[in-house]
Amino acid sequence: MNSLFIPSLLFYYGVFLILCGIVSVTLIGMKAKTALASGGISGVIAITIGHFISQGSTVAQFAGLLVCFMLFGVFCWRSAKTLFTVFELIPERHPDLKNKAIAFLIISLMAVVSVVVLLLQLSALTMHAADSV
Repeated sequence: MNSLFIPSLLFYYGVFLILCGIVSVTLIGMKAKTALASGGISGVIAITIGHFISQGSTVAQFAGLLVCFMLFGVFCWRSAKTLFTVFELIPERHPDLKNKAIAFLIISLMAVVSVVVLLLQLSALTMHAADSV
């Protein structure tokens, strides 16, 4: 893998997170404004880390791994919490059930993409370390 793989990966990951926030607000409405803020902030952080990695920062490489790991944890927690809420709303056929189900799907997708990005970063760093030996 070339030297721009991880920065490019983090750029697309950041764009993905921003788009997830926008899609949440589009599908759910302004109730999802926290998704817009968290997706936007996380996305900008991922893009910024990718930029610093492209500039040769070793600290940014570790920050990229740490941010993906932490976001994976947060998205798993939020996904589980939302799923339990969906289960509570199903018996009463609550009007908010559809929005919660959409939120669950988006958050779960963000968790899956986060772990894939984390694993791709680890793979690229491992391959780079093996090449330099």
